[in-house]
Formats: sequence, structure tokens, C-alpha cells
Amino acid sequence: MTNFAHKVALSFAPHLDAARKRGLHVALSGGADSVGLLLVLQELEIPIIGALHCNFSLRGAESDRDEAFVRQLCEERNVPFLVKTFDTRHEAERAGESIEMAARRLRYTWFAEQKAPIAVAHHADDNVETLLLNLLRGSGLRGLTGMEMDNGRGILRPLLGVSRREILDYLEHRQQTFVTDSSNADTQYRRNAIRHDLLPLLRTITPGVDRALTRTLAHLQAAEEIYEYGLDALSQEFAPQWREDTHIFPLKEIIAHGRAGKTWLFEQLKDKGFDADAVENFLTARNGALFFTPTHLATVCGDSLEVAPAELPPLPQIQVRTYARPEGFQPARAPHEITLDADKVFGHPTLRRAQEGDRFSPFGMKQGSKLVSDYLTNRHRSRIEKLRSLLLCDERGILWLVGETIDRRAAITPTTQRILHLQIEMYPTADF
Repeated sequence: MTNFAHKVALSFAPHLDAARKRGLHVALSGGADSVGLLLVLQELEIPIIGALHCNFSLRGAESDRDEAFVRQLCEERNVPFLVKTFDTRHEAERAGESIEMAARRLRYTWFAEQKAPIAVAHHADDNVETLLLNLLRGSGLRGLTGMEMDNGRGILRPLLGVSRREILDYLEHRQQTFVTDSSNADTQYRRNAIRHDLLPLLRTITPGVDRALTRTLAHLQAAEEIYEYGLDALSQEFAPQWREDTHIFPLKEIIAHGRAGKTWLFEQLKDKGFDADAVENFLTARNGALFFTPTHLATVCGDSLEVAPAELPPLPQIQVRTYARPEGFQPARAPHEITLDADKVFGHPTLRRAQEGDRFSPFGMKQGSKLVSDYLTNRHRSRIEKLRSLLLCDERGILWLVGETIDRRAAITPTTQRILHLQIEMYPTADF
């Protein structure tokens, strides 16, 4: 076994036995890093299920050259070859994102379709670049911890313990050729600018900066474990609640915890599109303020912050029964179940969302009518609850503001002979 393979085996040790038993896919671009990865995995006797090559159609003949090289290499090394061709420019335009981001998304979407773990060729230098890249972006702690050997989602990085220089020396020792992607020299891409401009400058200022930054990554990864522990403790303390598909956070308690509470709230909401500025706004917003992201909405309601999917849930099913009024009858009083005077209902009852201008006569109101919106405001319902409010209606109007009250015209009286019993299935609690 070469010294290089021995070093890779030591750093990859927690995953080595499983990889030997199950085998791995290898992401193979044809560049030095991925070719070195293929060779060392074979040297470590890890079965290669297939080499995955992405042709992003960005460099014309050069892209086709890379594909041909990888295909030939796989034939020589008896490795199954799988290729996926993308129209990356069109996809980037369609999604409104950069070429770099579109290529990354396309690549990992395809990888996610595979049934076995995939080894990718990120190495120690890449991790240092990631640290600097995220630092310049103003990332939080999680962004500064770099890449893990196992990302927990089927991606393995066996080369994280070795440098780019070690990979090149290994390929030279094995007399193995590789291809060079000309776009890797283009410093309009931020990572390339860090690789070709910033890191060389740092190495001039501070010799050994790569080792120092690698140690910093290790310290940050240890700090992240403590950070996660603190987040879990705050989750227990704050104990956010659910109301159907809406997550309710105790905003007053979060504010009382200062920076720690704000950080905890950011970690809960960042995947929903709410950034650090949005979290700052939540802490000072007036009651009833509404905030949107493409996928979620949030509102301040008293001492709470409510967050729900922007897409409304489907209308629930209704169970309807009609029967003669029995002796000793008691009207149903559950939030999602009512009984009405069947002879005061016209046509088949249907459900719909509340709309601006809807009016009804709440049970107990002697005369006149009231806007549904005003009724809910008086009941201290949040903006999200208003947006999600349901009305049961017949041909003459509203019969029931679901979960709240019925319209007085259909209420059961001493003269009621037939009962209309309606029950609405409860919403399942959504994954947040």
C-alpha cells in the first residue's frame, strides 16, 4: 500500500469497513482530484459500483473531451461508467441562479437518485477554501465548520485528510494522467479567486497558513457540537407549540434570552427563507405584522411568533348526517363539529376559505351582522389564522365559521325537529 493510500485509510477509517462491504459510486470529472480518488479507492479494495460523470455542456469540445477521457479511464480500470448531460445555461436562466449554483444543484440532484453512497473528491485545500468563502459571506458558525467526511445524506469525502499537493504527487507516482478544466482558472468565480489570488497572498504573509486554517476548522467543528447542545437546551426551554400546520414560538421568552434567543430563532427559521435581518424584524415588529418568503409566512401575534407554509392546506373533508331530533338532545360544541337545524339549511353545505367582505350573524348576536374579519380580530386571532379560516356555507350564505361559531339563522331552537350533524376532519400536524 502506498503512503498516500495509508494516510487516506487512516482519516477515512470510520467509514472504511462499510465502504468495503457495500461499495461506492465515485463522482469522476476526469480532473486530478477525482482521478486520484478513483485510484486510491481501488487501492484500498473498495468496490466501485459506478463512476458518475456530469457533462454540463459549458465548455464545448473540452466538455466532450473530459467525458471521453473518463469513459476510457473507466474501461481501463474495469469500472461501470454512468454519464448525465445537462443544459446548464438554460437551467440557470430558468431558475434565475448562477451557472455555478445551477451546476451544483443539477449534480447533487442526480447523485441523490443513486442507491448507494457517493464518494466525491473534496480534499483538505477545498475545506480551507470553503472556510474562507463562507467567512467572506458572513456565514454563521455552521457555515464556518467546513465539510464533513460524511454529510449524512449519502455523500462521502475520503480525501478530506490529504492536500491537493499530495494528490498530485500520488498521481505522478502512479504515472496516471488526468484532464484540466480551463474554467478552474477563471477568477470571476469566487472560489477560484480565493484559490488563485487570496490563498497565495495569505501564504506569503503567513507561511503555514493552510495548517493553521485546518486547525481552526477542527476547533470550529468542536465548537459546533457545543453550539448544537445549546440549541437543543433552548428548544426544551422555549417548547414551541403547533396549531394544525402553524408553528408557534414564544417570542417574549426568546427576546428575554437576548442574543442566544435570537440565534436559536434564526436556526429554526433559516431553512424557511427567513434570514438574520428578518429575525431582527420579528423582535421589534408591531402586533399583526406579516412577513413572507417564497415558501413560508410569519406573523407577530401578541407575545408569540407564528410561522406557517405559504401554500394553504387543502380543504378538509366533511362528514354530514341528518337525523330526527332525539329526546334529551344536546348540541355539539367541539371546534370541528357542529349541529344545526336541518330545515334551516338550503342546498348541500360546502366549505370554502373566508374572503374579504364576508359577513355573518354570529350565534348570540341579537340583530344585524358582522364582518368575519372583525369577529376574528375581536377573538384575538392572528393574521395567519384569518388567512386559513374556513366557512361552511349553503345557498343563502354562511352557516359556520369553522372552529369559532355558527350563524344564528341555522341554530337549533326548541322547535327544531331534524338535526344536521357536520364534522370536519382535523388537519394533520405538518413537518416544519
